[in-house]
Amino acid sequence: MGTQPQHALHRTVVVVDVSAFGQRARVPQGEIRRGMYAALRAAFDDSGLDWSATHHEDRGDGVFVLVPADMPKSRVVGGLPRALLDELRRYNATRTDDARLRLRMAITAGEVQHDEHGAIGDEVTLAFRLLDSRPLRDALDRSTALVALIVSDRFYDDVVRPDPAMDPGSFRRVDVEVKEVRGPAWLHVPHSGQAEVVPEGPVAGGTAERKAEDEPVEERPGPRRGRLRPQAALLVPVLLLVAVTNAAGASPPAVPPCPPPVQLNVLTSDELEGVVRWIALEFEEEAQRRNDLGCKEVDALVFSGPSDEQAAAALGRGWSTADLTGVGPEPHVWLPDSSAEVRPTQATLRTRTDTVLRPRGGVAVSPMVVGVSEELAAALDDQFRWGRMGRTAAVDTSSGVGVIAAAAQVRAAVGGLYLKTGEMPRELHELTSASTTAQPCVDDVLVVGSEKSVAGTDGCRVLYPRDGVLVLDHPFVEVERPTRPVNERRRQAVERFRQHLLSPSAQDELRRAGFRDVDWNIGSDPGPGVRADRPLVLPDEPDAKAIRDAWKAASQPRVIGVAGDGSADAALFLEQVRQLRGPGDEVIDLPLSEHLVEEAVRRKADVVVVASRAPAPAVRTTLGGLVEVVAVGFEEGACAPSTALYAVAHDHGGSCHEIVDRNGSGPSERQKTALADVARAAWGE
Repeated sequence: MGTQPQHALHRTVVVVDVSAFGQRARVPQGEIRRGMYAALRAAFDDSGLDWSATHHEDRGDGVFVLVPADMPKSRVVGGLPRALLDELRRYNATRTDDARLRLRMAITAGEVQHDEHGAIGDEVTLAFRLLDSRPLRDALDRSTALVALIVSDRFYDDVVRPDPAMDPGSFRRVDVEVKEVRGPAWLHVPHSGQAEVVPEGPVAGGTAERKAEDEPVEERPGPRRGRLRPQAALLVPVLLLVAVTNAAGASPPAVPPCPPPVQLNVLTSDELEGVVRWIALEFEEEAQRRNDLGCKEVDALVFSGPSDEQAAAALGRGWSTADLTGVGPEPHVWLPDSSAEVRPTQATLRTRTDTVLRPRGGVAVSPMVVGVSEELAAALDDQFRWGRMGRTAAVDTSSGVGVIAAAAQVRAAVGGLYLKTGEMPRELHELTSASTTAQPCVDDVLVVGSEKSVAGTDGCRVLYPRDGVLVLDHPFVEVERPTRPVNERRRQAVERFRQHLLSPSAQDELRRAGFRDVDWNIGSDPGPGVRADRPLVLPDEPDAKAIRDAWKAASQPRVIGVAGDGSADAALFLEQVRQLRGPGDEVIDLPLSEHLVEEAVRRKADVVVVASRAPAPAVRTTLGGLVEVVAVGFEEGACAPSTALYAVAHDHGGSCHEIVDRNGSGPSERQKTALADVARAAWGE
């Protein structure tokens, strides 16, 4: 909770209160409190404020926070309310009405002391009085806003008014009268698209007596001063109309309040998240400008999951209750990096009726390229091909870009993307073992990635292999829920958002962010080596799930136990097994005895390889088949069902191989098959 000041020290005072907390049942109250604290911690972090360094006290339906003097007040008032609004949007998107959060917040600053009962100081008292003031309560009670903020007159003068970045014009002066506190304060509602106060009903008594906490008031000079909010601006001619029609004895219709904006949850890849956030903000503002009353029509929440892989898996489960907390709110739009992620997710959903994915075409394009140092680029000619790959930086297949980078490397290594061959585990293990964690584009280290990511990596020059590239098509995927009633407003918002992503302004944003637009045009400031022309595109259609599963299995560090009878053939074969070992693998020697598998389990081996020319001893079977055994014999009949070699392999889920020259098939080919089987047991799926 931070350090309690024993002497009077300057602190920024923040108090927060949950609106209508006492009207909730006990179960939602507990959930609301957890949500309030989680939102506050996240908002402090997002604003660059260290929550752990603050002194904070629980108030049941609120929190009292003292922010140390070394934390800028501008971050507290400028960043915290907006960050808190974003957190509440995320939280509320996954909650029922009874558990949703709306918060009042008051901020002051001054000298604070602690006595044996807690914090004391004039600014502490003032903060709690402001929190209980009628203007602040009305700001939430008469609107759909999620956060309303009030600051003291002095705090406004000292912190907000002198700094244009604080947008002083978005604060309005209100009169506060709570107990002993009387005077001006400054009210602010973080951008929510609604007027800060919505009138409660028609004009009283048929006259123009609509007082006016939503009327503009005289404010101190500052940027954007005197600008009316959309609804307030529209209210002025309406009030004039009231006066005129009342004189004629008629009553006009009341000004309707804005309906709540439709929630639009947009799940993006990690690669797209930043630029889509910006585009979604433009989309919200454009929709509000089009609205005749200036109402906010759409509340777009853009987020990425813990990883692109986990997000795709959650969609394949129909976005379960656990996914709401582990991944994020239920998405209405999915923007992955590649259709390679969409196809296997659709296949998983074929057994479900509650979720349907509808791809609607791409919104951008990113070719997969190779990044090299300037020195290496100079040494390579324009005929660079995938087969000339050297040391390659490791890829993270949990990302949409990473899994297609892995697919590109697999295709280059084995000439295709069919992963079911017997040799594939060995070839993939060799490929993943050869990757390096060294810095990409330094010396001879290459990196495979999207054109955007490679061009944005320091020291990298982009190369386009002459034999073609795989492409990220960045599809727009509508997530439909056939078993639920159709939300027509959301359906329209989804379609308008898709159209907005294809609009000239959004396509320009995507180009500036390093993507190509849907017509393959690049931005005005491409990175080193980026070409304006369209490269040759490979026809392959990778399966992201299959690539991820195979790549991860091949990358797993394994412990391989080896046991031989001491013969030259056995020693030679086991040496070749040792050569399969990658940087993270371990090969351990085990005794060829009846306790072989028990010892392997004790030493945490994943696979055991037994090689023997002489008849092997009988090996005791372990319960549960914890270790797979691959057996190799060098005599005709070594793997007959009656032999101990066959029994130990069969009893532990493996196979037995005879490496002998039979029917012209030399031992080298059979040896290759046996080694591939060892690799399958160790690194296959």
